[in-house]
Amino acid sequence: MIIPAPWLTPARQKKWRFGLQLLLVLAIAGILYRQILQPQGLQAILESFQQHWQTPEFYWLVIAGFLMPFNWLLETLKWRQFTRSWSTMSLLDSLYAVLAGVAASMLLPNRSGDYLGRLLLSPSGEKAKAAVATLAGSYCQWVVLGSVGIPSLLWFAPRYIGWDFQQGGLVLILELLALLALIILGAFIPRWIQHFFADQLQNDKFRWLRPLEVILAYRPGVLARGLGLATTRYLLYCFQYYCMLRFYGIFLPLGTALAGVGVIYLLQTSIPLPPVLGLLARGEIALMVWRPFGANALSVLAASYSLFTLNLLAPALVGLLLIVKNAYKKTTHVDEKSDSSDPVFHDDRVDGV
Repeated sequence: MIIPAPWLTPARQKKWRFGLQLLLVLAIAGILYRQILQPQGLQAILESFQQHWQTPEFYWLVIAGFLMPFNWLLETLKWRQFTRSWSTMSLLDSLYAVLAGVAASMLLPNRSGDYLGRLLLSPSGEKAKAAVATLAGSYCQWVVLGSVGIPSLLWFAPRYIGWDFQQGGLVLILELLALLALIILGAFIPRWIQHFFADQLQNDKFRWLRPLEVILAYRPGVLARGLGLATTRYLLYCFQYYCMLRFYGIFLPLGTALAGVGVIYLLQTSIPLPPVLGLLARGEIALMVWRPFGANALSVLAASYSLFTLNLLAPALVGLLLIVKNAYKKTTHVDEKSDSSDPVFHDDRVDGV
């Protein structure tokens, strides 16, 4: 039998949670400082940025920056495809949760921090369902990533990187069949859950399975909309990368450039490292892909890091502020509630007794 500690009041619990969230914020901020804001190599990239800003190609940077909010708006809309049937969150609240996920992802590999950040800003009664919805959105993005990235790798690598794929056509067919199997699997999972877990979902002994009920609403139409938004976001990201290449003076045919970006995105996403710790790997992959075209190494690194700053670092900083604001708001609310109800602060006994 667990005896509750009398000193662990709801107000103190909230303060402990606030402290843990503050530690999370400090950890993310420290990593961002060490990996991004240290002066080593930064000065050369800044000088390259200033030089290209004064060229006629500067409008490519403006286009890339203009598209950044749409990138995360599309991610929010994709997530809402899987939350709209049960969530009480508005579009703006959902966007805040997505940005908090970007911040938390700075610490955890393969965007797994999305779950932590989104749960922090989700209502208390919806957190488990929000995790399931995040998984569904990630599934859609991975399907699109593989559908575009694998053919790009098989086409691009033998021509420009020198990789020799034996029986490349067979590999391509097998990969596409695997992706098709994933899509079919996603379309039929709701029916399988309803068939095999119908009794368990109604049983209190298995109430930990009840968040899976939200998957029953993920019909093929919902999945198709999620895949459509994931595809649109993927293409937008690729075009942003192309804009950065043009801004830094790397001129390539649009089709070749997009195929190269598909290879980079596939390879860097496969690296099991948090984004900030994978910066060096990102740079090396970009150099490997663009070096055959005679691209300047500094321009390649500047394009890669600039896109990282625009698409991940800036939203992550906003997400950090939202995490802090959310934690402070909840702590303040509990403190006010405690002050009005705790007998330590309000003693109803008659004076002198």
